[in-house]
Amino acid sequence: MRIRIKVRKKKQKSEPGKGFGFRQGSPRYWAAVGSMAACTVLGGGVAAPGYSLQTEGRQPPSTAGAASRQPARRLRIAAGPLGEVLRQLQEATGLRVELRDERAGTVDSAGITGLYSPEEALRKALAGTGLTAHQGSAGQWIIEMPMLQASVDVTERMPMASPKYTAPVKDLPQTIMVIPKAVMEQQGATSLTEVLRNVPGLTIAAGEGGVPAGDNLTLRGFSARNDLFVDGVRDIGPNSRDPFNLEQVEVVKGPQSAFTGRGSTGGSINMVTKSPGLNKAVGASVAFGTAGLRRFSTDVNTPVRFLGERTGFRANLLWHEGGVAGRDVVQNQRWGMAPSLLFGSGTPTRFTLSYQKLRQDNIPDYGIPWVTATQNVLADYRDQPAPVPRNTFYGLKQRDHEDLNSDMATARYEHEFSDTLSLRNQFRFGRTKRDSVVTAPRFASNDTLVINRSSPSWVTQDDIWDNQTDVRGQFNTGTVSHSVVGGVAFTRENNQRVARTAANIPTTTFLNPDANQPWTGTFTFSNIQGNATGNTQAGYLFDTAKLHRKFEVNGGLRWERFDTHGINSAGAALNRVDTMASVRAAAIFKPVEAGSLYFSYGTSMNPSLEGVAYQTANTAIEPEKSYTTEVGTKWDLLGSRLLLSGALFRVEKTNARTPGVLPDEPAQVLQGNQVVNGAELGVTGNITRALRLFGAYTLLESEITKSNTPADLGKRFINTPRHSMSLWSSYSARRLTVGGGVRFIDSRFGNTTNTRRVDAYWTLDALAQYTLNKHLDLRVNLYNLNNAYYFERLGGGHLAPGAARSAMVSANFHF
Repeated sequence: MRIRIKVRKKKQKSEPGKGFGFRQGSPRYWAAVGSMAACTVLGGGVAAPGYSLQTEGRQPPSTAGAASRQPARRLRIAAGPLGEVLRQLQEATGLRVELRDERAGTVDSAGITGLYSPEEALRKALAGTGLTAHQGSAGQWIIEMPMLQASVDVTERMPMASPKYTAPVKDLPQTIMVIPKAVMEQQGATSLTEVLRNVPGLTIAAGEGGVPAGDNLTLRGFSARNDLFVDGVRDIGPNSRDPFNLEQVEVVKGPQSAFTGRGSTGGSINMVTKSPGLNKAVGASVAFGTAGLRRFSTDVNTPVRFLGERTGFRANLLWHEGGVAGRDVVQNQRWGMAPSLLFGSGTPTRFTLSYQKLRQDNIPDYGIPWVTATQNVLADYRDQPAPVPRNTFYGLKQRDHEDLNSDMATARYEHEFSDTLSLRNQFRFGRTKRDSVVTAPRFASNDTLVINRSSPSWVTQDDIWDNQTDVRGQFNTGTVSHSVVGGVAFTRENNQRVARTAANIPTTTFLNPDANQPWTGTFTFSNIQGNATGNTQAGYLFDTAKLHRKFEVNGGLRWERFDTHGINSAGAALNRVDTMASVRAAAIFKPVEAGSLYFSYGTSMNPSLEGVAYQTANTAIEPEKSYTTEVGTKWDLLGSRLLLSGALFRVEKTNARTPGVLPDEPAQVLQGNQVVNGAELGVTGNITRALRLFGAYTLLESEITKSNTPADLGKRFINTPRHSMSLWSSYSARRLTVGGGVRFIDSRFGNTTNTRRVDAYWTLDALAQYTLNKHLDLRVNLYNLNNAYYFERLGGGHLAPGAARSAMVSANFHF
């Protein structure tokens, strides 16, 4: 069979391109190519005159459909013009592709190397080009330029970034949510916590117990504060993160220490940073909103020919200032930058250097107090949030502050020895500094409404050195095909922290606190500086074995040694070595190519010093052990436009920490038991070309089944809603996109005895976006339209309200 490119020109008065001045090499030509790539920010597409790739010879009309059902195959298509890459893809797979604009064929593509299904290979070819694809009525894939369409493509299924995953999300036997950049931008997300509102079953805890607030998360009922990763590297610094340099956020639910190492009882969150390409693109966004919001960000990508023919540079910049709608005094100011340089794009050998800095100067918020169980003046509100308006702020504007400074430098080397063997090595140094003092409001006594301003204050520095080496290979043993990943990881984490106390702190009134009260006191630093180091050495091996076209199994094993030594901020010695083995196994049955049924099993280990010097437990006890079983199904429908998923799961911690009760027992013993039974439903993709959905529902039935504290038995977990859901949808019509989202969080408890409770709530958001021309679109986001008064962060002594009704207007530029 011989392949040729056939140009199908539409009838028009002038020759294609001449009327628009798109002569190749002209300024307008490069502006068009640059704007195509820049519009990656917003996705979408528009029909324009162009050409298609067609096959000569005998070929049935259903070739595209047949191609879409083909299993993954090994492809090696070199980087080059997109038209040539797609021509070779069609020749190899039979996938029919149309380019609606001939200029798109000249855009650089990174090529396709690896094991992909036809659709996955197409997405790989388009990655970083700014072009979009949708399936036509005849089954062909139509590639479009997104310059003139207002819609955002929220359905592109990017593969998992970690090399430990050997299959696309639809074939992974686990509940996974991947939040792409397009969804973040369409929703106008300005923080990681806003991004994660898309994830039901995930809640936020208030800072307490020596742990600052930051991104203090709970996933499936278990703390995930130590389970945040950036490009697969753990990030335990007490930080508040911004998505300005994120390509996608991957939330994997359920114990998975085999993939991530210690912790991850409820799952893990991996933030994937943006990477350079070879196309010229300039994008910028300017936003204004409620509570004094002002935000500017830019994303620039360009080839750097003088450093090499296949060298690309990308830089993301951020400046942000604003408060929280409905909350007095609270303020967030930050700026960031993230340059990166890629050598050898689209070649077998690639080397990437990247750096990210985020500097913040905030007035933090610990919200309002819980009414204690013994409060007499507010007896009707015992164990409830204090009955005050949402804007009530008990802090001191002159004194309270949160100065954050985080730096990350990364070097990544990748080499493909052949189609079936590749190597990846990544080195990361990260440092997070925090200087903070915050007001934690507490009732002065049971018989008064005077509020004490408790003032936890810390100066901390967290450093991490991490090196990971992964080798991926594919081979056959008889009729069984294997995809294998093996590797080693070496990590050094150091935490230094010192506490300080404040003198002469004025009290305030319950209903009318004065944030402008003068503070004439001074800080006194503790004479003990905590300094603890955790060293990790780990090795791991994963294998996915395809036994039959309808049946496969996969499994993985990780061995890890975690050695922690030093002292905490109270002067206590921290010396412990734990060796841990974690496993992951699954069986997958595919009755048809578009659907799968799976059963999976996994374990996790939580050593007493998993947070190094944060939230330390009794160093005399072994790690906690958790186990999960999950039965689920995933279905790729409507020509791979819509992915539906569902799962039933059980997570059990069989030796949870609980107080020691016998005279010869330590303060903590491993005699508890905690269980979460639940269900997950998810939808991602297009119902029609214009209507897009992104949502999920989670049911969590949590229970403390064994504890040495009798009052805890049979109770639900802290900050764990029984029901939660999030649904975001958008509809596009030519230049206009409208959309909205609804989020529901069920009632939650603020203590293990379940006497403190916050009510369920729901919020409604809305979107309107209009594209004026290929260089500019305008967007309006409305949040919490129903103006719900709810609590986003829960702590043992205080809780922080969420934002009130608010709005953001943004202008987005593409060149």
